[in-house]
Amino acid sequence: MYLLAMIVLYGLWMVFYRSEVEWMPRGTDNNPLLGAGGHGPRWGRVLGVTVCIVLAIVAAGYGGIFYFGHSLINKTHFQADEDVIQYETLPEEALDRETEAEAGTVLNESELADLHSEMNQVQSAQEEDVIMNQSVYNVILAGVDRTDKTWNGNSDSVMLVSLNNDQKRVSVISLMRDTYVEIPGHDYDKLNASYAYGGGPLLCRTVSENYRISVNRYASVDFENLVDIIDALGGIELEWTATEIEVANGYIKDMCERVLDIPYEEHAIMEDPGVILSDGVQAVAYARNRFVGNSDYSRTQRQRYVIQQMVEKVKTLSSSALIKFVMKVLPLVTHNIPENEIWNLVGDTPAILKYDFVQDRVPYDGLYEIIDIDGQGMLVPDWTATIAQMHQTIYGDGSISSNADNNSETERDDQLTDEYMELTGGTGTLFPMGYIGEKETEESETVQRLG
Repeated sequence: MYLLAMIVLYGLWMVFYRSEVEWMPRGTDNNPLLGAGGHGPRWGRVLGVTVCIVLAIVAAGYGGIFYFGHSLINKTHFQADEDVIQYETLPEEALDRETEAEAGTVLNESELADLHSEMNQVQSAQEEDVIMNQSVYNVILAGVDRTDKTWNGNSDSVMLVSLNNDQKRVSVISLMRDTYVEIPGHDYDKLNASYAYGGGPLLCRTVSENYRISVNRYASVDFENLVDIIDALGGIELEWTATEIEVANGYIKDMCERVLDIPYEEHAIMEDPGVILSDGVQAVAYARNRFVGNSDYSRTQRQRYVIQQMVEKVKTLSSSALIKFVMKVLPLVTHNIPENEIWNLVGDTPAILKYDFVQDRVPYDGLYEIIDIDGQGMLVPDWTATIAQMHQTIYGDGSISSNADNNSETERDDQLTDEYMELTGGTGTLFPMGYIGEKETEESETVQRLG
């Protein structure tokens, strides 16, 4: 824009100040188009002025767009990497982390040291395999769970989004939060702890060093803010089963009373199973559900589904509605994406919305084991095979894994988990007297245990 403005000014200077003769000499009849004595209109200068006027209009247009876009971008919560608070130790809330993984193998100190050595060897051997492909733009989307905003929070939802502009493909890979990784500067822990220690920058570095994927950009949002983002879209359509509605209503009660301080009756799902236009509270409850199907594995699938439905809803918005939506949600997003990269992404958005969409989940089925660390179930991938498959999805032909949830012919697991059965005293029903109405004290206590 600035270069265009300079061209305009230079053109005007050449026209009005470098002319050796009067710009448009008139003839004796005062007709500027006829002239006399050979002094007709200087058509080069007429053309020059016309071009300058057009360029000035274009420059003004681009200037307006730039100013408007710049003001929008400034509404986001941009956080420079060096400004992110780093923690040596975590608050008690961060340490009280639930686990979805089944009880795993307990390793003694020697076995654990051998595992760490093996992980280091894999990373060192594949250090050359970190692909720096300029046509692929990687960014991490993190869903952060915290009730106290005095700390970073745990990234309980982590998705690696990759835009492959050569292959015209968008891939979304869920990285399960219980994955056992080496967190730079903080020894070994679950993946979701990396955000708690050092926010988005440390999460990016952890993913880069463990998964051998070059990524240094992230965008994060609290689950509370995600409610507002989905509401700003006017809700999204989700397909619900009866068991998902049963569990979600417990999450809805928990979020409304403990976090949002709003009447939960206004958001209770009373519809029959099927496709339901879901508001923000309902959609977030759907995404948080780990009690239907295969625990956290099914939850990551639901989270990707919610993101996919949000994108589909964005596609339906008019230009004015899209601007209104963007202005409302930008302040809710924390990120480290520089403004020039945002402009590039905005310019590419129409093309990106037409890209092929693939999704997957890591660890892959059959390519991990579960170990027990201090009572916490940790997922340990086969790193060599995992990294190779991820690179194929992101940088290669886009093929995805053979995960059961990637097979459209696989029957959807709609069973309540054993943990939920235990929470409900073997009934599988959190609200035996109906969702709306008086609840027993012990039922309210059970709701508080939903995570």
